[in-house]
Amino acid sequence: MEAHHQKSININTGHFPVNVFNTDVQVFPPHWHERIEIVYVLGDELKIGLNNCVYTLHKRDILIVGMGEVHYFLMQPQKCDRIIVHFELSLFGSLANSISGRRLLNPLIPFCPENAPEVFSLHEYFERIILDIHLEIHRREKGFEFFLGGRLYDLAAGIIRYIPNEKLCPAEMNKQMKKLQLLEQVADYVDRNLYGEITLEEVSKYVNFSMYHFTRFFKDTTGMTFWQYLNNYKVSKAANYLINTSDTISEIAFNSGFNSIKTFNRVFKQIKGCSPSEFKKAIFE
Repeated sequence: MEAHHQKSININTGHFPVNVFNTDVQVFPPHWHERIEIVYVLGDELKIGLNNCVYTLHKRDILIVGMGEVHYFLMQPQKCDRIIVHFELSLFGSLANSISGRRLLNPLIPFCPENAPEVFSLHEYFERIILDIHLEIHRREKGFEFFLGGRLYDLAAGIIRYIPNEKLCPAEMNKQMKKLQLLEQVADYVDRNLYGEITLEEVSKYVNFSMYHFTRFFKDTTGMTFWQYLNNYKVSKAANYLINTSDTISEIAFNSGFNSIKTFNRVFKQIKGCSPSEFKKAIFE
């Protein structure tokens, strides 16, 4: 599980650069990727950080995450199932330029049950496409690849036509790229120094910032402090070990960058809402 730039994608359709899956993961650290992500909520409540804003989504709400936008899942009051659709712009060939390099001004599409059926509903437009894609992925009936291609074009057209957006000028795109490059440097530093003592002074020096400017940059870019990011990253690694290994709690604490069991238990419970042992027990029940 990466906590920064997601560089890989599992292509599970055979022909299209798209990935569709269900998940109820409760916490996922800040990350970004070179594809568009659409989140459709199936549960009751889901908190998502997007750049420096936090959105609270409810059942059937939709959130669209643009390319290169920093986003993360915050601790949820309870597990919340959702459908996530990732798709790369390479699907559209030369038309990709029509949607790349744009900032979505209103990425949230809330479900409004009181909408009159005869009035065009933006939510209904996107919901129908998402559910159709999800169904086709799971059924994989004859010709489903052609159906997926058409529905992905519908998604892209809907984003361009119906979601308020603005084209970033070259200077803004360059500024955004520099921010992401800096965040990746920070993430790489954390990866390489996870088992030592990471200090704000050292990580600031690594990216050639003063501590004041680094603290401000990180909060403005991700919506969370560096220490919140670091703890979320460690806990995400720990949760992955708890799910996929038979290591002891103490081994997992060390392998996740914690220098004491007491600190590990406290931080894990603060972020996940339960102790590591309770988390592991719930998985295998």
